[in-house]
Amino acid sequence: MNGMSKPAGMNGVCAVIITFRPNAEALANLAKVRPQVQDLVVVDNGSSAEALDRFREASGDLHFTLIENGENLGIAAALNIGVAWAKSQRYPFIVLFDQDSTITSGFIHNMLATYCDFPHRDRLAIVTPSQIEKSTGRARLFETLPDGGPLVAITSGSLMPTRIFDICGFFEEDLIIDCVDHEYCLRARSRGYTLAQSTQAVLRVSVGAVQEYKFLGLSFNATHHSTARRYYITRNRLVLIRRYWRQNPRWCYRTFKDIIKNSLAACAVEEHSVSKLVNTIRGTVDAFRGRMGKVVEL
Repeated sequence: MNGMSKPAGMNGVCAVIITFRPNAEALANLAKVRPQVQDLVVVDNGSSAEALDRFREASGDLHFTLIENGENLGIAAALNIGVAWAKSQRYPFIVLFDQDSTITSGFIHNMLATYCDFPHRDRLAIVTPSQIEKSTGRARLFETLPDGGPLVAITSGSLMPTRIFDICGFFEEDLIIDCVDHEYCLRARSRGYTLAQSTQAVLRVSVGAVQEYKFLGLSFNATHHSTARRYYITRNRLVLIRRYWRQNPRWCYRTFKDIIKNSLAACAVEEHSVSKLVNTIRGTVDAFRGRMGKVVEL
């Protein structure tokens, strides 16, 4: 990585990238982001020193700030640390990435163009890119609202004006990992803000270990999330359903169906099905008890 120069543009965008046990591809993804933004901060969630060695070296070569949490604080806390750093440097825009996403040429330019061309950008909370699945090459589709924007967006690739965090607050750390992005979108929309999609900015994303199965002529997907993730997925989805069902009944209905389908698929075809079922039940109980924060170790 030696010899990499600083980005030429002063576009006011600070990228925040969250890492956890990063591999070589994660560093390559970071190197593609760096030339397109004015500044970059990497927040690592408790990776080993060995895994971080390359990032420590690259921080000088690529000119980015590396914040090492020393433990896995959860995605929401890590995002908030990165956002707070960018705010302290007074950048007007923040763009968020996970370590597995790969940006394409002109990504940041196109995202900013979408923001600047939006007719009511004073009410625009998030610009989300077009997304292509790396494994299949298929475009990921969004549910759009009458205002033309998606109801929710994933964290990775989201461009946000820094001022939105003064208005809507930071990410909800008690959620720890799953639904952190959707909660923020629903919160922003509940306060009268909207989202927009950039059709020109393309982000190549990894969608995890989703696999399709067929049984008696019917097809279904299994997500193969870890046992710990089954707890947080269930708990956090139910928490959001209870919180937003009046404002977004269609989203809540669809999300509830997903909980049922994913749980049945996990029991039918995934490894550690009993443990996953137990954590699904635990997540359900805790959602109604109001027990939040880190309960199951990731």
